[in-house]
Amino acid sequence: MDSSTYSVLIIEDEYPARMLMMDYIMNCSELKLAGIAESGDKALHLLQEKQFDLVFMDINLPAVNGMDILRKEHNKSTFFIITTAYSEHAVEAFDLDATDYLLKPFSFERFRKSVDKALRFLQESKQIKNSSKEKLTNLKIQSDSAVFLLPFQDIQFISANNKSCVIHTSQKDYETAKLLKEIEEKLPSTQFIRIHKGFLVNLDYVTSLRYDKGGSYTIQLKNEDETTLPVGRSFAQNLKEALKL
Repeated sequence: MDSSTYSVLIIEDEYPARMLMMDYIMNCSELKLAGIAESGDKALHLLQEKQFDLVFMDINLPAVNGMDILRKEHNKSTFFIITTAYSEHAVEAFDLDATDYLLKPFSFERFRKSVDKALRFLQESKQIKNSSKEKLTNLKIQSDSAVFLLPFQDIQFISANNKSCVIHTSQKDYETAKLLKEIEEKLPSTQFIRIHKGFLVNLDYVTSLRYDKGGSYTIQLKNEDETTLPVGRSFAQNLKEALKL
């Protein structure tokens, strides 16, 4: 296993089960709890807003059930582990590429075995993605009238704008009808990092990280405007590690 940490989302409407999952995750140093959803609709919102590496998901959920979520999300880069008291959905779940299927109640040992399986897949996926991204030198985006190839080194930061994104470069800004999460998946993680739910930044342009007395962080970029961007608290530690602070 490598020393990476992987972001985790819990999708569970029952309080005792949710607390148990939180406890199990806290006892796995490779995992970092990054979100909790008590209903299916909230889960879909979080999955659209943010990139998670691993999801532990019950099936019987308010609003939208877990199998519907898996049908919608299974082709993306997030890995799903089903946690349920019912065995009848196991075949379909594995057909939809679920990493594992945990029947409640399950022990920490069984949970840990499932985590180890997911970590192997995550590390293999990360190596493949990084290898393919290293061969690329630009980001392809499409606007209403043209397709642009933007060199990675020219991209300073990317901001979310409702259902679209704005790519800010040293020459001009480009708007594209892509979610920030979709853009993030196309960029090398060694060079670009999410600093906020609304911002991705090129680490090569970061000149300083500032901590305010109120507990918030900001970064400043080395560009013509000396752009200042907010850093979300949940993203601050990853940024510090990337900047080796």
